[in-house]
Amino acid sequence: MNSICKLAVLASLGAILPFLSQQSRSAAAAAAQPSDNDALTTIIVTAEKKEEKLKDVPMSITALSGNSLNNLQYRDFSDYAAMVPGLSLVSGQPGLTTLSLRGQNAGGVGSTVAVYIDESPFGSSSALLNGSILSGDFDTWDLQRVEVLRGPQGTLYGANSEGGLLKFVTAPPVLGSFSGQAEVTGESVAHGADGADVRGVVNLPIGDKIALRIGGFDQDVAGYVDDPSRKMTAFNGGHKYGGRASLLFQPIDSLTIRLTGTSQQSNYNGTPDVGVNPVTFRPATGDLQQERFANQPSSFQYKNYNATINWDAGPFSILSTTTYGVLNSDLFSDDTNVQIAPGVTFQAALGGLGATLDNLVDLKKFTQEVRVSSAASNFIEWQVGGYFTREQGHLFQHLVAIDVPAGTPVVGLPVLEFASLDSVYKESSGFGNVTVHIIPQFDIQAGGRYSKNEQVATESLSGLLVPAPISFSTPSSGHVWTYSAAPRWHIDSDNMVYFRWATGFRPGGPNALPPGAPPDVPRQFGADRTSNFELGIKSTLLEGRLSIDAALFHVDWTNIQLLEIVNANGVNGNGGKARSQGLEWALGYVPIHGLTLQWTAAYTDAKLTTDAPGVKGLTGDRLPYAPKWSTSVDGEYDAPAFAQWKYFVGATWSLVGNRSTDFGSDPTMKTQVSLPSYNTYGARAGLDNDRYRVTLYAKNLSDSRGITSYSASGAPGLNGSIGVTQPRTVGVTLSAKF
Repeated sequence: MNSICKLAVLASLGAILPFLSQQSRSAAAAAAQPSDNDALTTIIVTAEKKEEKLKDVPMSITALSGNSLNNLQYRDFSDYAAMVPGLSLVSGQPGLTTLSLRGQNAGGVGSTVAVYIDESPFGSSSALLNGSILSGDFDTWDLQRVEVLRGPQGTLYGANSEGGLLKFVTAPPVLGSFSGQAEVTGESVAHGADGADVRGVVNLPIGDKIALRIGGFDQDVAGYVDDPSRKMTAFNGGHKYGGRASLLFQPIDSLTIRLTGTSQQSNYNGTPDVGVNPVTFRPATGDLQQERFANQPSSFQYKNYNATINWDAGPFSILSTTTYGVLNSDLFSDDTNVQIAPGVTFQAALGGLGATLDNLVDLKKFTQEVRVSSAASNFIEWQVGGYFTREQGHLFQHLVAIDVPAGTPVVGLPVLEFASLDSVYKESSGFGNVTVHIIPQFDIQAGGRYSKNEQVATESLSGLLVPAPISFSTPSSGHVWTYSAAPRWHIDSDNMVYFRWATGFRPGGPNALPPGAPPDVPRQFGADRTSNFELGIKSTLLEGRLSIDAALFHVDWTNIQLLEIVNANGVNGNGGKARSQGLEWALGYVPIHGLTLQWTAAYTDAKLTTDAPGVKGLTGDRLPYAPKWSTSVDGEYDAPAFAQWKYFVGATWSLVGNRSTDFGSDPTMKTQVSLPSYNTYGARAGLDNDRYRVTLYAKNLSDSRGITSYSASGAPGLNGSIGVTQPRTVGVTLSAKF
């Protein structure tokens, strides 16, 4: 456990125990009555970089409250993705997840969904550091909420938000209030091991103008995959820990300064992929089993440090946010049975030897943004800003020959290949947004952003398979305009209709190629762009007991970035066009006192509209891992139990429809493979008096083997590998607030 995490957990537990001891006799009297669940809660979001009611924002947004995520024990992307219409995942293991919204995924290296933590963009803006899979999967402990914005967000959020945005909004320190929470959890995974975690947070006032909030967690992650060839069971478990410290200073009413540091570390002993027959998807050896010759550990580290200053000057306000972020990953894989050509594995090419690949990524990112916003007005509101980021990246790969079946490096044999890629990405942009209130019921929002980037990539190659060590550099630059417009009509205070047109982009960049590369291999790849048309309605009916949030959308995607093989060179390229269209909705309903129902769903028809020959894609092919149908239904009922306690029971059903894999993912047959749909079920029950809470929960009750990723090679005998949903998990959580 790192120092921030230790301090947070110990401070919380140390503070809560004496407090609870003193208050134990009066706890029942002090606890609040069960909540009055006769109406849905009003949600405040910051999607447009200002606080607004969710029902007033003219775009398709899902907001998941931190309390709900905590009560459901939803800790990472895989837990809460089903609650977000149109959000789909490709996940081979924890820490490696591709996010896509409205089907915008074509297997490129750069991300199409931007990830923010408060005011800070996290992860790589370029396509040179595996940004599409290193998404910043922050734990949900001590969050106010998670906001998911669907459709391009290029005007306010810039690069990599061409598909949308996922934003972690942390709980800020509270002035003049001493409070906290402590929580312990134990769980058991079917066919696997047991896991446990401890969590704590404390809010400490320091006088009237300063407050400090410290939180942290420490989690043992249960494994569930076996490797009979190495006599290993449940070996893919690991350890995850992290913490956050935030200091709020308000010297005068109109000025706030907030300093926040976040750290998270995840270490896993192996990967959860399972060997399968590439045609039938049946287990190659046995249920939840893989076969490898060497261990495949991995680690992921996130660090984010931010200073935000907000000054309300009366007619306008000024916000400055400065961020320094660090992302490190280390992935070790056994590539012995990976096919380097159809039917030809590394082992066959190396004359019976195996191969391991150590893949390290190091990203350091500095970001500065300044915004000036007008005061609220009945006629015109505006916001202008400037943004700058500089990121320095290093990617290292070591390919080493190993003895088979021992799995150890061949003694006396040099490294087969050592590759390093150093990159620098700089981006400057200016943006503006204006809202004109034509009449009290009708207004129009419009915005624009100009972005310019400069990049340079330097690659070095050496090793036994490289005839002579080489090093080469490639620069590039680019610029792009993005726009948005959104007329909004408030039919009345509870019903709104809007139309939104917005564009987004993902930066292009250089391909680091040796000087002798054939002329048809692209030296650079261009930015791709999206244009989104959306018609939506947001309604609150039946005296607040029913909410409807629905949107029809159409997205055009041009100059799509693809990972291609051109003349035996792996490069980022551009190819073809695609479109995505469909319908998404979220409904909340309180039919009777104490019962809350939520239904989210999306129909997404995402496909290529022109050929993409670089990846064997054809017009009409579905975009990868975009289910046509996905839905989730959740219900919870609570009622008085005894004294000041209430009981609650709840259940969730989720469906992920059938999907197609990456273009060219099957080297021996067709370009894509169809993955079957799957269902998952969850349940929970417990007692709560607003101070203490005990929850018994279960995830994946049906013990489903839903496929979350697919590779046509990697397992012995030319078999494929899949990632699967975590087996049935049962746990209990005890929490206390003070």
